[in-house]
Amino acid sequence: MDTRLILVEGCPGSGKSSTAQFLGRQLQRAGHTCRWYYEEERPHPLAALKGIDRSKGYREFGTAALIRWRDFVRRARRSKEITIVESHFFQNLITPLLRANVKPERIGKVVHKMAEFVAPLRPMMVYLHQPDYATTMRRILDERGARIEHYIRLSENSAYGKRHGLEGFDGLVQNWVDTRTLMEQLIEDLEFPTLSIDNSAGDWSAYLEQIGEFLSTPFQPAPALSADALPAYAGTYTYRSNTAPRRAAGTTRFGRMNVNRRVGGLPRSVALHHQKDVEFTISVEQGELVLRDYGWLWPTNRLIPIDKDIFDIRSWPFQLHFEREAGEIVAATRQSETTRWLITGQRYPRLQV
Repeated sequence: MDTRLILVEGCPGSGKSSTAQFLGRQLQRAGHTCRWYYEEERPHPLAALKGIDRSKGYREFGTAALIRWRDFVRRARRSKEITIVESHFFQNLITPLLRANVKPERIGKVVHKMAEFVAPLRPMMVYLHQPDYATTMRRILDERGARIEHYIRLSENSAYGKRHGLEGFDGLVQNWVDTRTLMEQLIEDLEFPTLSIDNSAGDWSAYLEQIGEFLSTPFQPAPALSADALPAYAGTYTYRSNTAPRRAAGTTRFGRMNVNRRVGGLPRSVALHHQKDVEFTISVEQGELVLRDYGWLWPTNRLIPIDKDIFDIRSWPFQLHFEREAGEIVAATRQSETTRWLITGQRYPRLQV
């Protein structure tokens, strides 16, 4: 494999995180050293400003994005790792700029400059296309338990939404369709290899095999786990907050954080254990293990077997490592590997029935 940077792009709900997670696993199995930057990882080396100063327009946000990409490439060139980045080349740049009613040609200039910066890493892009975005939006809102009113307000109250009269669910969908259109126009101008996949049929085995061929990395399916073995992991797991260590730090959606910790020259947030009691379940559904009601994750999350008693939480940069005593599962511990997030180490004893 010649590339040092794999970009995974598409609109929300297209499967970017699942694809990036899969790529990280495939590269590891092929003997490569890789680093997956999960979209919402904080701190993230490519996260530009959260908002746009209206007095400065797009320049402040676009300039911040360019500076971060420039610095990111400088560091990446000194490393032998293959880096996987989701959302930060297209989605997380184009979305706020378009909502601020920045002209597409100006957004294109920023993207083209970013493409110049990343060229030394010989980038390759996997783009996931969703032709019927209304259906996609309904599906992800249902799966993720998200409140649609919040996203509708963002669309309606944006400069772009007001100018184009975007209202309600249809307006929200149109906002994302316009974003998708701009992404796909910009893809045509990119000078590095890009694989565009219409994944609306949901045939992920075929899509992942296509991606493996595109990257010249043979597709290796996840280890098989017999149906008879699955019930051993099912049950209720719990965590009590009074067993967690306490450290003084700021607060984020992931709990208390030590924002000053640095690893390998880059800042890394270190989240503490949950500050509230947690109880979640793992059940066998349609031949798979499903994690339900785990704190701030989605209401339902598939578990993907990686090794004996080790599972990835699909689309999330975490694993569950199960512990056994006398052959019986007694606890699960959350770990992070492909992203190297340090939000790890929580141990959840299994309730005995």
